[in-house]
Amino acid sequence: MSLQAYGLLKGKAVATKEERDNNRPHYHIHVKADEENYRISINIKSNDVLSELLFYTDENFEHGITSIITELPYGFYFSNRVSIDYIRGNMGFSRDDMKKIPHDKAGPNNDLNEKLNYYIDEANSSEDTDIYIYGSKWKTGNYCKPDRIFGFSPSMGMHDIHMNQGNIRKWKKDSGVWQDGCLFIHYKEIDKWIGIFLAFQSQSWDNDDCTGQANYKYKKKKR
Repeated sequence: MSLQAYGLLKGKAVATKEERDNNRPHYHIHVKADEENYRISINIKSNDVLSELLFYTDENFEHGITSIITELPYGFYFSNRVSIDYIRGNMGFSRDDMKKIPHDKAGPNNDLNEKLNYYIDEANSSEDTDIYIYGSKWKTGNYCKPDRIFGFSPSMGMHDIHMNQGNIRKWKKDSGVWQDGCLFIHYKEIDKWIGIFLAFQSQSWDNDDCTGQANYKYKKKKR
């Protein structure tokens, strides 16, 4: 089994909200895609013993997929043609390039909230910048209930903005190939792309090419 609502959202970032002190903290981005509003909820801390996420940013991202997605109108797409796979997609990095990062730490520019703020705030301040989010789409069944973070109605958005294969325990069923989450920021005037990639430390990078499930049995490790 794999993610059931995986796809790509293209839009404009208009606001952000940090959630540092929640039991399951997230970093939220309000994205507008024409007339639709989305809340992008990014995991910034794992529930596993290895709580720090792995983080990698390519500030000069180059990949053939950018020429495809830049032509898309604003909106959400369920399309295999524009899927992402950290392992099989020639993304230009490996697990060794990703660094552990805390979600909340005293001091400047040293935790995941601050790293995301740095890039997303730049995107917010520029009318000529598009944001692309890979992950799973969700929406509420109650069209009268406003979004709990940004207040728009109906509430809908995306999550799973991270690697989605080689998962452990109850998340194992969500593993699959060509369904990894990430963010791209495109500065159109200068044609510069930034790629932001996230993964959990517990996720395997030695995975079955058909199912995306780990080729070995995960054993819980102590710090």
